[in-house]
Amino acid sequence: MNDIDFSNNTLLIAEDNESNFNYLRISLRKTGIKIHRAVNGQEAVELCEKYPEIDLVFMDGMMPSMTGYDATRLIHELRPDLPVILITAFVSPASLHEAYSTGCNDYLAKPIGPDAIMSTLTKWLKSPKA
Repeated sequence: MNDIDFSNNTLLIAEDNESNFNYLRISLRKTGIKIHRAVNGQEAVELCEKYPEIDLVFMDGMMPSMTGYDATRLIHELRPDLPVILITAFVSPASLHEAYSTGCNDYLAKPIGPDAIMSTLTKWLKSPKA
C-alpha cells in the first residue's frame, strides 16, 4: 500500500465489531489520519454533529440501535456535503440501491483490502499531503 499523508484529515469509523474496527485502524496507521469511532448509528450521528472537522465517514451498514443506512440519512440532514462510505459484507443490487438512496456516496465490500482503503481515502479526501 502506497502511504499518503492524510494527517490533515479526520475520519469517523462507525463500526460495532471490534476486530473490524481494529483492522481499519491498523491499516490507516501510517497515513496519519485522525480517527473517531462510533459503535452504533446513533453515536455516528452525534459525533458528526459534535466534530465538524470530520471529513469522511466509513459506515458499517448493520449496527445496533440504528443501522448505518438510517444514520447516513440523518448525517446528510446535518451535513449534506460529508461523504459517507458504506462498509458492507452484503453487496447486492438491492443493498447498494438502499445505500445510495439513503445518501451513501460510495461503498467498500468486506473483506476490505488495504489498497481499497487507500484508494477510497484518495478519492474522497481533498487535502492529503504529498
